[in-house]
Amino acid sequence: MISNISESELIEQLEKTGNYKISKRLEPQESFNEDDGSEKKIAIFLDVETTGKEIAEDEIIELGMVAFEYNPDSGKIFKILNNFNELEEPNIPISPEASEVNGITMEMVRGHKIEDDKVEDFISKAVLIISHNALFDRQFVEKRFSCFIQKNWACSINDVSWKENGFNNRSLEFLAYKFDYFFDAHRAYMDCLASIHLLSKKLPKFDSPVLQDLIVNARQTTNRISTKGIHISYKDKLKARHYKWNPKDVLWYFDAKESETENELRWLKDNFNYDGSVMASFNATSRYSNRV
Repeated sequence: MISNISESELIEQLEKTGNYKISKRLEPQESFNEDDGSEKKIAIFLDVETTGKEIAEDEIIELGMVAFEYNPDSGKIFKILNNFNELEEPNIPISPEASEVNGITMEMVRGHKIEDDKVEDFISKAVLIISHNALFDRQFVEKRFSCFIQKNWACSINDVSWKENGFNNRSLEFLAYKFDYFFDAHRAYMDCLASIHLLSKKLPKFDSPVLQDLIVNARQTTNRISTKGIHISYKDKLKARHYKWNPKDVLWYFDAKESETENELRWLKDNFNYDGSVMASFNATSRYSNRV
């Protein structure tokens, strides 16, 4: 019988057995840390829902943003400031696959439009835009809203040392599970709140906030290493190392952090006797944009 035991006591007893892992539904919170008098800046976590996955063809149907206050050195998050969540009717149908994921239908967005000036005003004071898959989200919002082009961007998938801290999956739902919470995924606003909650957690091996690690990595220069002319027989090894194919320039490339570039060029030389080259360099202002 457990009728006379509280929820917290029940959870404690279950966890003590070592046979259970308890995840709690995420409850939105406004405050994370007390004001300690340190420097504060504003960041925005952003998420979009779209008609499909093709950036050139598909369109935004929902834009969610949550602004929060943080310290740029410690990565400490202080509080949520405000939020923005709007739907927009697209010029093309929402694909069945997209509706199945995000639950948004044409009936829900009909007659809705996201006002450009409201978006520009909302992001005006932010020094950093963060997204969980910025390569996708940044290109969609830049296509629709020019005010995002000159902003600094970071990605909570690629700019956090997840692998080095023992995480073999970087999906938002998996990471939330590892930090003992769950949420109603695939709607823009809730995805933003769940992501900020994730940024407030500590990486287990680094013993530092996720946001601090993200900021450190986002500040680094990224070098795009070209393998133009490398023999086609090497393609499987390149793919296994996460090189990407650029059909326009007919080459395989790899985006390496500045601290990793020398090792990556050495890897190409040691494995293929190939002298790779840096074809482009970019930072937080240009990284993840379709302009590079």
